[in-house]
Amino acid sequence: MMGDLNAYMNKLNRERLNLLIIKNNKRLYASKKGGMDPLLEAINLLGLQTLVGTTVIDKIVGKAAALLISYFKASDVYTKLLSRSAIEVLEKHGIRYKSERVVENIRKKDDTDICPFEKLVLEIEDPKEGYEKLRGELTR
Repeated sequence: MMGDLNAYMNKLNRERLNLLIIKNNKRLYASKKGGMDPLLEAINLLGLQTLVGTTVIDKIVGKAAALLISYFKASDVYTKLLSRSAIEVLEKHGIRYKSERVVENIRKKDDTDICPFEKLVLEIEDPKEGYEKLRGELTR
C-alpha cells in the first residue's frame, strides 16, 4: 500500500530537500541538490542491492530519473511533477507512483526547451543503458 503523497511532499518542503530515499521507514539518503546528481550519488554510495524496494520521494521525475529509479528497482515513487514518458518507464518496470501533476515533458527552468537530461535519454528504454549514459554525461 502506498503512503500519503501530501505528507511526503510536505517533508521535502520542510527539510528543503529535492530527493529522499527511504526503506522500511528508515532514511537511506537525502539531498538538497537538484538534477540527476542525487540519484546517481545514491546509487554510487549505497549500491543497487541496498536500493532495491525503496521508496523514492523526488521533486521532479522525468524519464531520466525514472530510468535510474527503475535501474535500482525501487518499489514506489512520490513526486510533485511527473512526465508521461516517466510514467511509461515506471509502469513497464512495475513501480508504483503518485504525483501532484503530470506533464508532457520536463522542461528547462527557463521553459525554452525540454530538460537536457530528458533529451539524453529520449531514445533509451533500458534502465542500465540510461544509467550508463547519464553517469557518463555527469562525470565528464
